[in-house]
Amino acid sequence: MNHSELILIGSVGGGLGAWVRIVVRDEFVARGIASWRVVIAINLLGSALAGVAVRLNVGSFEWALFTLGFLGGFTTFSSMCVDVVVQWIVGRRRSSAIIVLSTMLGGPLVAWFGSMVAGGFIMRSAGPAVAIVPLTGRRLPHHFSGLLGIAAGGFVGTGLRISFQFLAQVVGYPVWTATALVNSIGAGFAGFVFRWLCSLDANGVPRHEPSRRLNIERLLIFGFAGGLTTVSTLAVEIVSAFPSAPLTAGMIGLVNLVCGVAAATIGWWIARRVFPERESFVAVHDSHSSIQETK
Repeated sequence: MNHSELILIGSVGGGLGAWVRIVVRDEFVARGIASWRVVIAINLLGSALAGVAVRLNVGSFEWALFTLGFLGGFTTFSSMCVDVVVQWIVGRRRSSAIIVLSTMLGGPLVAWFGSMVAGGFIMRSAGPAVAIVPLTGRRLPHHFSGLLGIAAGGFVGTGLRISFQFLAQVVGYPVWTATALVNSIGAGFAGFVFRWLCSLDANGVPRHEPSRRLNIERLLIFGFAGGLTTVSTLAVEIVSAFPSAPLTAGMIGLVNLVCGVAAATIGWWIARRVFPERESFVAVHDSHSSIQETK
């Protein structure tokens, strides 16, 4: 398959993965679990599945759809960086550290474990599958109302990410440099849009009823930024580099983390300067958020 076909297939998978991510996130948030905790779990699950998927033939339809596309859209580096910044701003430094450590250390670890398991018995089964919590019937309209925006944003974001990765190969740069670039751009973009809209509390709970603003949020943050960035690919890149070049593996993780968090912070700061009339995030951090955080 040529690059154009792989980008198209991967983009379709990325749009689907982004939508599944938000369905899973919303279902757990509706059960009282903080959004940042759900994002950690999603990124770890996606990283583990990416480890399993390394056994797929590179360049195949299944590889493009599942690895490049679905898992790239299902996991999200941008939301992880925004969560780090948000938790730090509201004074939850421990939560911020937990997000960083569990994603940047746990992701590669579960990806390695997934690759080891795949070599044993997983690939002899019907194939990898994503476990999704049972959907609450009354929330189905909510999930499907955002399907188009999330899928469209994920389609475009995933297509750009894959294009950057292929471009890096063409010009002779390591693919991880393209991953670091899109992760940083996506994190900065998500930080800006999140602060501009300011429609979620620290736990990811919407502050408003479904509206045009929420639709923009779904399109730009949940869809586009989520599809543009990826934790699953990053985890596999770290694991792949570690045996022969552990220092390089560490550098890959550090560059992504530092640049991503810095970009999200800068994006947040720019939006705050551009939209100074919007009240600060800390000011609207109400008691409901604190209750959700302790669950």
